[in-house]
Amino acid sequence: MPIYCDESGGVGRGVMTLAGLSIEAADAEKTLARFREVTGLTGELKGSRIDLAERALLFEILDDAKWSATVGIAISALVPEQGSDRGDHDVAIYVHLLEDVISAMVPATDGCVSVFMDDGRYGPETLALVRKDIAAIIGPCGQAQLELSHRLPGLQIADVIANTFFNRAMVTERQARMAAIVAPYLESGQVRLRLLSGGTQTDD
Repeated sequence: MPIYCDESGGVGRGVMTLAGLSIEAADAEKTLARFREVTGLTGELKGSRIDLAERALLFEILDDAKWSATVGIAISALVPEQGSDRGDHDVAIYVHLLEDVISAMVPATDGCVSVFMDDGRYGPETLALVRKDIAAIIGPCGQAQLELSHRLPGLQIADVIANTFFNRAMVTERQARMAAIVAPYLESGQVRLRLLSGGTQTDD
């Protein structure tokens, strides 16, 4: 089953999340098509552009599909060391989260997993190195591929999951509602959290 990865937030926001979504491509397409039908969405599905009701609806539609997700969250490790470049630090946190999430998910696959990563945030040289790192984790049987999120429903759904957990981690008036939406999936184990703290990753 493919794994779709997208991130939300960053060093400048004080929180970065990265979601790895395991779902068949056909199920992702059906989920997005149903969401478009109900909401009238015509453009790309982005977590930052939908309201709470639409977000809850997407998770409800997902209940008809077989899926699971692992979400990495970085909070206290986001402060760069004195004198370090903020952009480089943002990349380092992203890479750490991505590698940890994929490493946690690969043992649950058949060993020939395809990983699709959003191609829209960092430069091509950085992403080429990231792709190489992920390819090494999943081994020669699998594939690591960069894609623009508007082309793959799985990436768009992963974006919503990452953004939901980003907003769940941020202290705002929406935090409690975000937590309520994802609470059943955390309780069932369908979504697993991994927390980055001080440079080390731990299961929540």
